[in-house]
Amino acid sequence: MEADFNNDGFADLAVGVPREGVGAAELAGAVNVLYGSTTGLSGSGSQLFFQGGGGVTDVAEPFDSFGAALAAGDFDNDGFVDLAVGVPGEDLQAIPNAGAVNVLYGSTTGLSGAGGQFFSQDTTGVLGTAEPEDTFGSAVGAGDFDNDGFADLAIGVPAEDPGGAALAGAVNVLYGSAAKLTATGNQQFVQGSGGVVGTAEIGDEFGFVLAAGDFNNDGFADLAIGAPFEDVGSVVDAGAVNVLYGSAARLTATGDQQFFQGGGGVAGVAEASDFFGAALGTGDFDNDGSADLAIGAPFEDVGSVFDAGAINVLYGSAAKLTATGDQQFFQGGGGVVGVAENGDAFGIALAAGDFDNDGFADLAVGAVSEDIGATLDAGAVNVLYGSAAKLTATGDQQFFQGNSGLVGVAEEGDFFGAALATGDYDNDSFADLAIGAPFEDVIGVLDAGAVNVLYGSAGRLSGAGNQQFFQGSGGVLGTREEGDAFGSSLA
Repeated sequence: MEADFNNDGFADLAVGVPREGVGAAELAGAVNVLYGSTTGLSGSGSQLFFQGGGGVTDVAEPFDSFGAALAAGDFDNDGFVDLAVGVPGEDLQAIPNAGAVNVLYGSTTGLSGAGGQFFSQDTTGVLGTAEPEDTFGSAVGAGDFDNDGFADLAIGVPAEDPGGAALAGAVNVLYGSAAKLTATGNQQFVQGSGGVVGTAEIGDEFGFVLAAGDFNNDGFADLAIGAPFEDVGSVVDAGAVNVLYGSAARLTATGDQQFFQGGGGVAGVAEASDFFGAALGTGDFDNDGSADLAIGAPFEDVGSVFDAGAINVLYGSAAKLTATGDQQFFQGGGGVVGVAENGDAFGIALAAGDFDNDGFADLAVGAVSEDIGATLDAGAVNVLYGSAAKLTATGDQQFFQGNSGLVGVAEEGDFFGAALATGDYDNDSFADLAIGAPFEDVIGVLDAGAVNVLYGSAGRLSGAGNQQFFQGSGGVLGTREEGDAFGSSLA
């Protein structure tokens, strides 16, 4: 769902700044919100949220990492999109890093801390027990899993220890209502329990990343769950993805699927430390009515090139997701722009949007450690375009700072492409692309972070009129400070 927090027809952008210091609380975290307009995103009228400020529940504490994960959805179905903010480092009384989620609600004046909510596994009715280092809220994802008109919220708890299996991971799901999100009828899923495919094993980190999409086109959103450290047979950290399907009775493990490379027809081979499932993106790339699933394997070896990275794409159908006709993309293969190089991490971030408004969703792929010339780890983003014949490298584009008119300069360690989000910020019917560069140095301030925005058109994404935002400039609230990492997450 596009993040239109004030329901004015222009998509808005939430920017996570999880390393922001709040007062004396280092790494407490914050979220900036930029609003869309006829001229695109603007710093004018922007907002800055942090715990304990502007009515946001709780208090900013050191190492909370408020804003480490973001998800937008209309949880109370009032026409205004709301924002879930992960706070994985939240301490619950004496329980360190148990984790929590704040929820801010939209209105005619935008997001507001007033009337917001705060959830943790210590909240009455929420399944599970708040334990040290659970990191509840490390990932969040929104979708209407029971098709009742209210968006629901999936919350990753990748460091949960189900049955004593350290870091096996879990996912909690809260359901929306006219009275906002509620713990009533909430669910918790773990591998090997209640029909969920797989076994809860030490270090799987099931729930590391989440993405919703209607893969079987039945009107109920479904949930893809990344477990990038899943061992496949004896192959350590190869990675896997589970998919749970929506229904009138909420998400269910009935018909649950698990995918990994080399299994069930999925392209590729499960190899040690591929981290398949470290990133997920959903969109209807072939415009057949069923959502499709892009899966990042950012440390996939391509030939003899270590950790170059790749993505797999599975296609939806009335019979659910299938590996039939699945695709694998990597730089330098099949026409994809770029060259597979050691450590590029192609596929570490994914986001889908129809950038050329032709009815087919397109896919942006972050390659956060791409070297630009001799500049190490500057980062880049590739864009693949959808078609009746599925995603294709034909007309593929690659963007990096200082090229194609993009604001900024490719600098060492910027990690341009570490986070991606799409929305029609100027409401011209073409999706636009926001790109996080969380370790961008801003006017001499190391790792302050920045976000570039590219605008869609009939001629695809373009550097023309692109923008760059960072704290303390153009009306964006906050002060650029060393290590803030503005742009670490986007929604």
